[in-house]
Amino acid sequence: MSVDPAEVERIAELARLRFEPGEVERLTAELNSILDHMEVLGSLSGPASGADPPPHVALASTRASEEGAPDALGAGPASIAPQWADGFFVVPAPPGVHGGGESGA
Repeated sequence: MSVDPAEVERIAELARLRFEPGEVERLTAELNSILDHMEVLGSLSGPASGADPPPHVALASTRASEEGAPDALGAGPASIAPQWADGFFVVPAPPGVHGGGESGA
């Protein structure tokens, strides 16, 4: 995948950016370099391909460290929240804010 100067100008227009002369060519080259790098990263073998990852690729695991140990995030945030009501975290009111219709004078 690559981009051309027209695509860079279209993206810039959507983002409401203006470029100085020569910047479009520089940004086109930089974006293409980034896209090339992403293709290289995407081609690395990993767990999805069934192959072992290269030794320089560190993989983060979301599994519990022990088999049978529950995943704290598997049950949802209500299970770990100090207070939970109607699908929201309950937090104390900031100082100076009164609840229950009281007027703060």
